[in-house]
Amino acid sequence: MSWSPAQQAMLSAMGYTLHARVAPGAPPAVARVAAGAAQATAPALHREPGPARADRLLQALQRAARGRSLDAMLPPLDQLRASPAAKRAFWPVLRALRRG
Repeated sequence: MSWSPAQQAMLSAMGYTLHARVAPGAPPAVARVAAGAAQATAPALHREPGPARADRLLQALQRAARGRSLDAMLPPLDQLRASPAAKRAFWPVLRALRRG
């Protein structure tokens, strides 16, 4: 699906990574150029730096755990952000903290 520049800007602002379709068998350089072109068409928006974003995630998790300590149970935030398996594994832990 192709996104308009306004849609690309909104998706980028929400933290989504836009991928460009590349013909099968195209060399990797073409794939990188196509992906860069998709991102270049979106207008530049103010974006928080990485550490502040990680702090927001940690704060949200602490709120969800009702202030209980997550130190021993929390996987690395980068892993939690990137890996669906890590999110699924952490969800029961967080739910148990909310209940008890």
